[in-house]
This record gives sequence, C-alpha cells and structure tokens, in this order.
Amino acid sequence: MKLLFDVHVARATVAALRKIAPHLQARHIAHWRDGALLHADDEQILSACRAEKRVFVTYDMASIPDLLHRWAAEERAHSGVIFADKNSVRPNSPGEVASAVAALAKEVGNADTTNLVRFLRPAR
Repeated sequence: MKLLFDVHVARATVAALRKIAPHLQARHIAHWRDGALLHADDEQILSACRAEKRVFVTYDMASIPDLLHRWAAEERAHSGVIFADKNSVRPNSPGEVASAVAALAKEVGNADTTNLVRFLRPAR
C-alpha cells in the first residue's frame, strides 16, 4: 500500500512506519514531490494521490468529507482516504499513528483501495 500523510500528522510518522511496516510505501506531504503540494488544495492533493494510487491519511474532517461526497456524485474515483481524529489516535504521536496505520493496512491487505474510506483506530 502506498500512503500519503497530510500536514496534520507528525513527519516522524513516516520513519516510525518504515520501522514496523517497511513494505508500506509512506510519504509525508512535506517531502512528497519535493513539497510541491504542501499548500495545495484538497482536490489537487487527492488528484495527485489518484495518479500514484496513494491512499491519503488525514485528520481533516472539515473539508475532505465534502469533497469525497462531491466526487461520488460526479462518479469521480479517488485512491482511498483514511481518516483519523485526535480522539482516536493522537496526530503528534508518530508511534501510535504508525501502529494504527500498519494495523489498518494489514486488515485491508492487497485489496483495491479505490474509493476506500476507513477510520483509523488505535492499534491493539
């Protein structure tokens, strides 16, 4: 699974995830494409993720859900979104986020992530 972490996730999460799940291809938006999309709008980010078949991991519950609803109405696919919030997994805790993402990736396995929407839960 290829993943992209948004700006609300600590950059150290990528390194933590590589230690526990090296098979996952994780990038942080600050470093992905040399940071070119760091200040891009959600639609540009999700479109770029789609081009690379990269699942977007975000804490943005304010605008991403509305965008996904609009894309669904337009029958426009995305490559997958994993939502989290500070009450489920703390965004500034790289180890917790990495463990939760690794557990969810294991659960999803090799399934097609097109239009996948999941919510991050603390790893057990």
